[in-house]
Amino acid sequence: MQSKIIFFENPFEAGSMDKPETYHLAKLLHKFRRFIEYSDWDERLLKCEKYVNWFSYGIIAASALIFLPVCISILTR
Repeated sequence: MQSKIIFFENPFEAGSMDKPETYHLAKLLHKFRRFIEYSDWDERLLKCEKYVNWFSYGIIAASALIFLPVCISILTR
């Protein structure tokens, strides 16, 4: 009596492990589109609009401070 042992190159082919879920670009875009269309993300964003505005002002001020020396050196040439 002979028995045959089969070794799989890919361990996921053996069926003993769950295959990882692969996300393709189309599937991700579909999920993102559904999130945008059917969730209340815009209402939640409006609730924290004050903090988002202050964060944006901070980013603008920081970028102005970073580029101010560059602009001054260009204008003084």
